[in-house]
Amino acid sequence: MMVHLANILVASGNSGDARMLTEQLRGHGYESRVADSAEAALSLAQRSRPDIVLIGPDFPDGGWFKLAASLKEHASLQDLPVFVLTTDSLGEASRLALDVGVDDVMALPFHADELLARMRPLVRMGTMRTELLHRAAAATAFGVAIETTFGSSTDQGCNLLTVGNDLASLPSLFGPKATFTHTDNIYEAEDLLTRRNFDAAVVRLDAQPEECMGLCAQVRNNPRLFNLPILVIDDGGLDAVEAYRKGASRVLGAAVDADVLYGATLALVRRQQRRWAVRDLLQQTLRDATSDLDTGVYSRDFLRAYLDRRLAEARTEHRHLSLVMFRAPNVEGVRQQFGDEAAAHLLLQLGQWITGLLRAEDLTARYRDNEFCVVLPDTPSEEAEVVMHRIAGVLTYTDFAVRDVYQPVKVWVQVGSTMVAPDDDVDTAIGRARHSLD
Repeated sequence: MMVHLANILVASGNSGDARMLTEQLRGHGYESRVADSAEAALSLAQRSRPDIVLIGPDFPDGGWFKLAASLKEHASLQDLPVFVLTTDSLGEASRLALDVGVDDVMALPFHADELLARMRPLVRMGTMRTELLHRAAAATAFGVAIETTFGSSTDQGCNLLTVGNDLASLPSLFGPKATFTHTDNIYEAEDLLTRRNFDAAVVRLDAQPEECMGLCAQVRNNPRLFNLPILVIDDGGLDAVEAYRKGASRVLGAAVDADVLYGATLALVRRQQRRWAVRDLLQQTLRDATSDLDTGVYSRDFLRAYLDRRLAEARTEHRHLSLVMFRAPNVEGVRQQFGDEAAAHLLLQLGQWITGLLRAEDLTARYRDNEFCVVLPDTPSEEAEVVMHRIAGVLTYTDFAVRDVYQPVKVWVQVGSTMVAPDDDVDTAIGRARHSLD
């Protein structure tokens, strides 16, 4: 069976709409299952654990609102991303969506490219959610137990960056629990983003589509800012589909309804806060019992236990799973010239740098003395190679400051990668990745 990017549950009472959606999704690598009633959707969601529930227009059994509410009220499904397609007024639908905790809502008619672009971050949330379950399950064998549920806190406040013109009304929509930082200057915005943490950015640059898309692209190319949601208000001249390709999270027109603007912004804030909540829970699995104490990344034993679970899922669910190996041979030269402590400090930094250049759901483990193994869930081989070479390039061009070594230290990095095959076990998968080290 063909490997796919994610599993989507399409809830639709219209067989024609369901067929159209599943065909579009399949054409872009998504596997879909269809439920034509609320009862069927809830049952299928519990049994198949989809990455997203996509509710089509004119859903029966009380409409999309009732199904979404039932999903969010269910203990095992409350963190499941829900995307709604609706023929209702977008302002009204946005208000209802916020009340029930829907992750995104799109009015018909829609552009297929926009639907796919807005689904991707929700698929990513599904990947993080699945990764949390796998990592937590593997950690139990090492005596580490963590919580695996996370909510969508709506009253904890948020930090928002606004960039550009005519955004003065936004603070009044949010009230006192939101903190706003504003700038009219795109270069100051870039500086603020590198120095401070924000839950989302709202950008409105009159007649400056190139600058707007440039900011989106820059954020997506920055490992630290990669996840930042960006809402763009288009005053004309912006190609919305191209803006999504460059990294915009949501594009709205200049005459946007206040309810739509508020709903879209708050939905992005909630998504970012959930992402941080999952990241923090993932970090809780990295304890003394599961980590390599010399480098601060996961241990080889934990890697093997974790991969046992991941390989089983990759086989049964037909999901992408890539492994990347990094080897730094000249660490031994540092050891011989400057001693064990210097080599240990360099290895510690290598582990920190590799981890810092990855997504929260990617796992870094020390495999051998000077080797690190990275696991990339739901990542095709071509994307894994991009990640591999990007990290290798950063490591190669970095001057490492090593304790008691009074000169910059350079590392030579060998890299190799593989995508897990259906008949792989832990040894064959890692062995193939190591064999490809160059």
